[in-house]
Amino acid sequence: MTGTTGRRRLTLVRHGHAENTGHSHRDFDRALDRRGVAEVNEMARRCLDLGLLPDLVLASAALRTLQTAEAFQRTLERSAHQLHLEPALYLAEAGTLLERIRDTDDDVGHLMVIAHNPGLGDLAELLAPAEHFSGFETGATLSMEFTAEGWQGVRPGQAQDVRYDTPGRFFDLWS
Repeated sequence: MTGTTGRRRLTLVRHGHAENTGHSHRDFDRALDRRGVAEVNEMARRCLDLGLLPDLVLASAALRTLQTAEAFQRTLERSAHQLHLEPALYLAEAGTLLERIRDTDDDVGHLMVIAHNPGLGDLAELLAPAEHFSGFETGATLSMEFTAEGWQGVRPGQAQDVRYDTPGRFFDLWS
């Protein structure tokens, strides 16, 4: 989708399920657990099957989002220069995420953002309110399109071709 004028695709991804380390580690350092690895591998494969191949991936610098991003990068065959870790995305609120999306270079036609709840879920509600999300579960993806000449033109409530997918139905055994 590189160089596409007038159309922008945004794919939001919540990191996979992470280990519960209690107070022994900082939240930032929590890794994906076995369930989380399975979730992100499945969802990355589904994105590949749907042809959802981002030009750029922005991810929170937390360990679980880094591991999620690496799984997507590997499966979608994205190069190292297409993945940018951004510390400011760690537990970012919806407004911060939207600001960063709007700062994206206009040569990027498809942007993937890998981050955390509640900010990611709140952003989903803001951009695609008609979808009535009941949450944004671990490993879930939300891909949507916007008619905009540049990323500055991405506006709340203007999402089109909205596709929300979750790994939950395949991973009930982990519950």
